[in-house]
Amino acid sequence: MVGIVGFIAAGCNNDSKDTTVKEDKTKGERSTVADETAASLNDLRVTKDTAKLLAQDWESKEDAQEAELSGGSTDLEMPYHGLSLFPDNTMVANPRDNISIGTWSLKGNQFTPLFSDGSKKLLIIVKIDAKNLTLQSTENKKTMEYRADGKMQKQLTDDPFYGTNNQWRIKPKKAETDEQIKKRVMDCVQFYYKLLMDKAAKENKSVATFVGLPEIFTFYDGMITVLRTEKLSDKWINCFYNKEQAIKAQALLEDMITKKYNWDKKEPNWLKKDAAVLKQIYDNLAAAK
Repeated sequence: MVGIVGFIAAGCNNDSKDTTVKEDKTKGERSTVADETAASLNDLRVTKDTAKLLAQDWESKEDAQEAELSGGSTDLEMPYHGLSLFPDNTMVANPRDNISIGTWSLKGNQFTPLFSDGSKKLLIIVKIDAKNLTLQSTENKKTMEYRADGKMQKQLTDDPFYGTNNQWRIKPKKAETDEQIKKRVMDCVQFYYKLLMDKAAKENKSVATFVGLPEIFTFYDGMITVLRTEKLSDKWINCFYNKEQAIKAQALLEDMITKKYNWDKKEPNWLKKDAAVLKQIYDNLAAAK
């Protein structure tokens, strides 16, 4: 293990640990990251408008409960269906699973998601409020229940599951250059930054925060680790052209994690504290030659 001022770097040799950036409990500077609070959110509990209620991040109640029963483990492969719907009528289906970016429309109580492959579904809204949604398929009459926070980012691009924030998760059709891999990694870091800030703003305490996502980081209060190569999941590898390029991306993050970072000693919310360090990692990636 190699000791560095302000953090501990582990896993850079042949030991079994992941590479780590850790808060120095004895000293540190206050981060300059913006304090994004609940003021950045729209409270959907104040509206009865169906289109406005629809436009938020929905997750399958059944899948979410199963994920929570698992303790939030990212090691388990389980379905995690969901719909992230936005006021501009764009959509990300299954943002915690095999994602599909598309659009949606609403006519009366008929909700129609249109997927990127051109397919669509005709669904009936049986029930909706700020935190609960029941849909019924017009094809087989099956009902599906979803839950949400009842809050939505005022700025669409601040939502981690907005379409442009998830392009890095779409497997490229051909091998990428080092610069393109770097861009994909930067977008990954930005996604997780926005995910942590979104959870902090919504005060979402779900243990299933990271279930179903392409895992590369493990987050703690005052510590972030990057998974070693032998622990990389298929979901991470499938974000890249092949395994070789996925490992190259992991190595880039592993190198970035060994820089010095400033941890905000006065920030009580670990989500914001870790997000501030992700922002610094992003900036270091941007500056890297």
